[in-house]
This record gives sequence, C-alpha cells and structure tokens, in this order.
Amino acid sequence: MRVLLSLTLILAAGNALAAPPPPAGQTNPDWPCHQRLVPQLTAATYWGGPPLPEHVDWRADKRVAAVVQATAPREIPADEGEKALTRFADKVPKGQRAALYPKVFAGIVEEINSQRGSVITRIQDLAHRQRDMGELVSKATTELQAIPAETTDPDKQQQRAEIVQRRGYLIRNFEEVERTLRYTCEVPVDLEARLGTYARVLTDRLPS
Repeated sequence: MRVLLSLTLILAAGNALAAPPPPAGQTNPDWPCHQRLVPQLTAATYWGGPPLPEHVDWRADKRVAAVVQATAPREIPADEGEKALTRFADKVPKGQRAALYPKVFAGIVEEINSQRGSVITRIQDLAHRQRDMGELVSKATTELQAIPAETTDPDKQQQRAEIVQRRGYLIRNFEEVERTLRYTCEVPVDLEARLGTYARVLTDRLPS
C-alpha cells in the first residue's frame, strides 16, 4: 500500500505541474503550460518603428530573405541571431532603413509565428497523450487494488505481477511526456523573447 500511495502522489504532482488550471479567460483544455496561450503573435506588439507593410512578399527581396533565414529559425541560438541581425542592420544605408527594416521585421514575425504554430500543436498533442496515459494509469491502479497483495492464488499472483509491470511502464511514459512538456512549453516563450530583442535591434538603428 505504501508503494501504491507513493506512486499516486507522484502522479498527482505530475498532473499539477504539467497541467495547471488555465488562467482566467482561458478555457482551452489542450493547453497544459503555465504561460497563457497566445496562438498568434502580433508584430505591432513589439514594433515601435515605421508602419509595417501588409501582405508583403519579403521573400522576393534576397537581402531580406537572407537575414530572416539567418535569424528566425529557432535552431539558431538567439544570441547568434541577434548578432546576424545587428550586422545586417548596421550595413543598411540610413536612407533605406525606414523602408527596409519594417519589411525585415514582418518577415521575421511571419516565420516565428509559423514555428510557434507547429510547437503549439505539438504541445497540445503531448497534453492529449499525457491525459490518456494518466487515465490508463488510473485504470491499472484500480485493477491492482482489486487484487490483494497477500493473495496466495497463483493465477491472481500472476495477474497482479502483470498489472504491476504494465502500470510501471505507463508511469514511466507519463513522466517522460511530462519532462518533454516542461521543455516544450518554454519554446513559445523563447520565441516571443527573441522577437522582442530583434525589434529593439532594428528600432534602435532607425534614423531619428
């Protein structure tokens, strides 16, 4: 019974950490992160420079496309992306900055939103998987509690051993998903922070 109680407490703690109650106004049951779900980032939230272009084909400008690809992918460390953007921004003639910088930032926002969308979908899939795993653990626990640990019936002993093994496997999977969720929940936040840094790099270099 002590083992059963310990495992139950572990699962309860895991549920509390991986799937906290949603913040006020947020009712999405598939969002397990502490951070509020923001499906789409708005460029204007971060940008303080000239008006951003709408529906611009930034990929048609080779200079813009190159710097977006050198800064937006999350596989690129944020500090390296910042350095690449700084090098690009410093080389742009001051007379072109007010027109070019907004296009660059619009491209970065589009790419980061695309990446965040994929990550958010991944988080929701993991949340579904963890919830299903928790239900299976609960079911296995009920089955285990129905067979006394002190039973002398060989068939019952064998059945109980199989349940213990299955339940242990499920718990390990539950905890693995929890660890993955902890890491993955930080990715959208990191991308948002990167966007704020990039906005500052560009706006700080705009002509007065």
